[in-house]
Amino acid sequence: MAILPTDAHSHTHDCSCDHGGDHDHEHSHDHNPLKPSYRWLSTILIVGVLLFSLRSFIIGQMLVRVTSYSANASYDNAIRICHKIIAIDQNNKQAWVSLGYAYMDLSEIDMAIPVFEKVLSIDPEDKGAASFELGKAYYLKGDYAKAIGYFERVRSAGLRAAALLDADILKYRHGTLGFRSVNSMQTLLGDLLESYKKTGSILQAKLIQQEYEANKSKHSRVLF
Repeated sequence: MAILPTDAHSHTHDCSCDHGGDHDHEHSHDHNPLKPSYRWLSTILIVGVLLFSLRSFIIGQMLVRVTSYSANASYDNAIRICHKIIAIDQNNKQAWVSLGYAYMDLSEIDMAIPVFEKVLSIDPEDKGAASFELGKAYYLKGDYAKAIGYFERVRSAGLRAAALLDADILKYRHGTLGFRSVNSMQTLLGDLLESYKKTGSILQAKLIQQEYEANKSKHSRVLF
């Protein structure tokens, strides 16, 4: 009779262990539904990174085509590709500047102006190509007051002005047009000087004349 309690105890212990085993299994099973969610999240992140990389690659290749078209004076095609880039990336500064240059090369000044203004909304600190081309556009339209504002915006960069202009022109102009960067600052000062003369600002014109002459002495040729 002394054996019975031992067997009963042993049976009870075994049941407890089995129950514990079942509990662990159920507990482990409860976490399984979360794993697919983690996998889906990882997949989405990976796909997102790949799409972003592919988007950058596509835009880069399209900008190469814009360069090629511009170099060969195929401005209509350059404009077409720029619009496609902008449809993908609305704030792509390079595409907007290239688009503006293409319109300027086609003498479509009224089309170029809002394009370069868009560049300034994307990059309010711009004191390079976009600001200069806006000045040039208004100069050609005979709106000398506005032209002065944009020319002075570039000039306000001080000693950096020439470097900013040269860097931008070399970046966005292609082929023979690229050589126009040899003395972009002299061209800026010349247009600014004429704009002040047209508006009757004699004192300002004299100051710019002095700066123009000083700059001119540094260069023996002008390719604009």
